[in-house]
Amino acid sequence: MKDFNKEKIRPARKMTGKKKKLAVIYNILLVFFSLVIVFCGFKIGSYYWQGWRSTSENETIIDEVVSTPSLPTVSQNSSSSSGGYTFATIPKSVDFQKLKKKNSEVVGWIFNQNGIINYPIMQAVNNDYYLNHTINKTKNVNGSIFMNYKNKGNFTDKLTFIYGHSMKNGTMFASLLRYRNQSYYNAYPSFYLYTPYGKYKLDVFSAFETTDADKIYSAGYNQKDYSDIISYAFSKSKVKADVTVSEQDRIVVLSTCAYNNDNGRFLVLAKMTVLEEKIPENSSKNTLFHQ
Repeated sequence: MKDFNKEKIRPARKMTGKKKKLAVIYNILLVFFSLVIVFCGFKIGSYYWQGWRSTSENETIIDEVVSTPSLPTVSQNSSSSSGGYTFATIPKSVDFQKLKKKNSEVVGWIFNQNGIINYPIMQAVNNDYYLNHTINKTKNVNGSIFMNYKNKGNFTDKLTFIYGHSMKNGTMFASLLRYRNQSYYNAYPSFYLYTPYGKYKLDVFSAFETTDADKIYSAGYNQKDYSDIISYAFSKSKVKADVTVSEQDRIVVLSTCAYNNDNGRFLVLAKMTVLEEKIPENSSKNTLFHQ
């Protein structure tokens, strides 16, 4: 039998203590980063799933409670387009009896012809609950559109605050940020507000970026303060609006987050114009601003 050179046959080297430690650290890091990737994937998937669920729930509610006028020529089409913008058909009415059966904390419905903002307005005993709950009281990152808990639920305050998230998928109040542009304002200068007591047109007269420390959020305005706030809003606005606002008018402030700076907010202020209204006495006990 042929002899082999023993020097060519070398036993496997045993891993040194230092290499063992490095291998253990490598495996731990591998497992850790794998778990991070899985966790991030789960969070991203959950975010988009909740967005889909929120939109789906709202579309179901729209079908159940929102009545739109019939269109004589294109009855199957509920929108039109012009100048690159799409215009959804303005609802005829909202069935608040059905809405109240779903959730007694519904105080209104807000609509914009952009076809995106078409939501019930909620009001809880605080400003936290509807940050992450839907009208069905299920937890959801989209939350709901909701009124400041201190405001009167019948919209008779001088200033009524309505809040909503600015979602990355463009839903909820994300489209308010587009009021930075004059052309967008020109296309959609008004919102529509429906309540159990009336129907209103909300004519936008100011839109601007600010922070959560803006004085417009402060409570306790007297008549002089209210006049100052109107002037202040006009001076801050990024859009030019041909809307006259007086001290006798009621104003709705739509508020959402702006991510250009810390605690950033974007505000859209609109004058309430009554189309229909019949408010019974003592329809709301909440009050923040007085005549």
